[in-house]
Amino acid sequence: MAKTGVWLIGAGGALASTAVVGTRAIAHGLARPTGLVTELPELRALPLIGLDQLVFGGWEVNSRGILHQARALAHDHRSLNPGLVAAVEDDLLAVQRRLQPGFALGGGPAAPSRGARAQRSGREPLEKAVARLGDDLQRFREDERLGTVVVVNVASTEPPIALGPEHARLGSFRRLLQEDRRELVTPSMLYAYAALERGCPYVNFTPSPGITPPALREVGETRRVVFYGSDGKTGETLMKTVLAPLFRYRNLEVLSWEGVNLLGGGDGQVLANPRHKQSKLRSKSGVLAPALGYAPHATVAIEYVPSLGNWKTAWDFIHFRGFLDTPMTVQFIWQGCDSVLAAPLVLDLVRLAEFAQRVGEVGPMTHLACFFKDPLGVRISAFQDQVQLLLDYVERHAGRDLTQARGGG
Repeated sequence: MAKTGVWLIGAGGALASTAVVGTRAIAHGLARPTGLVTELPELRALPLIGLDQLVFGGWEVNSRGILHQARALAHDHRSLNPGLVAAVEDDLLAVQRRLQPGFALGGGPAAPSRGARAQRSGREPLEKAVARLGDDLQRFREDERLGTVVVVNVASTEPPIALGPEHARLGSFRRLLQEDRRELVTPSMLYAYAALERGCPYVNFTPSPGITPPALREVGETRRVVFYGSDGKTGETLMKTVLAPLFRYRNLEVLSWEGVNLLGGGDGQVLANPRHKQSKLRSKSGVLAPALGYAPHATVAIEYVPSLGNWKTAWDFIHFRGFLDTPMTVQFIWQGCDSVLAAPLVLDLVRLAEFAQRVGEVGPMTHLACFFKDPLGVRISAFQDQVQLLLDYVERHAGRDLTQARGGG
């Protein structure tokens, strides 16, 4: 089986760095695959690509390197073992050499630290940028002799953008690129278009628009590649989708569900900007009503706490009514390391996307809904029901002849 490329958008960030360190540490026998859904016994029927067969590259607008970020996570944020980072230093440097300048429109809270790379890409015409990004993917595939390249967006959250008729069809979207209509095309859309146009499976792990425009999904269908998103589900929202069905099926009425999220790091800094925060709040707020069958009063607050670094804390307060209309409460605190929670899910999605592409599937991978807050094309929000979609998918494939998928003749 040929090796698979993993091309990360935002490759110098905490999540990307953690994913690379973890993959190489596991491949070298230095760490266990704890947290990887694809290592569960229930998924063993699928002949998934091995972690040691993944080759990393990516786009980054920040001038700092992936090794610098990994060292910071180990020594400043204490979210990675310093010994592990030191042990895979050569692997990180190899990835660093494959990184290419990303695309940024300029502005936003992350802009001051981006340096010359962002300034150059911010002036680049959209059509020229798409061609350059596509060439990066093609060169990566050829230079590393890869079977396929899975592109994953793990970059900072963008502000929301209103979609119009220009985003509805592929032809009209291409005209936006030709006319350099920068106010209607976000970097995440441009990345998604470049990936799908070059036949690369695409996963949007962020709440940014990405493949939300129908025109971009049309690219995927036309190029016969798989894609999915959006916004990885790792912490507080995951807990909501697990607990909400408990209240529904015990017939307990949720009166209000209030959440407060405190986080630091680069993501926290970006989400301190009200426009960027709006995208995140939208994806976090949409899971309760489908799971409960009604919409209680619910608020979500996100606050930036610089001293937390790569860690986050969420406090949820649930006010509910039980038998004889007696009011009661549930409270929980979720404390975790943001990138450590998310990194194994990114690797799961890469392995499952590569498999889906290898067996000839096309379009949205709806069986991956359990990984996302806002899963494309799936209205089910209860976590166990979403997991069942994945298990049903595995069962369907377990009954098929997977000789070719396993790399056999």
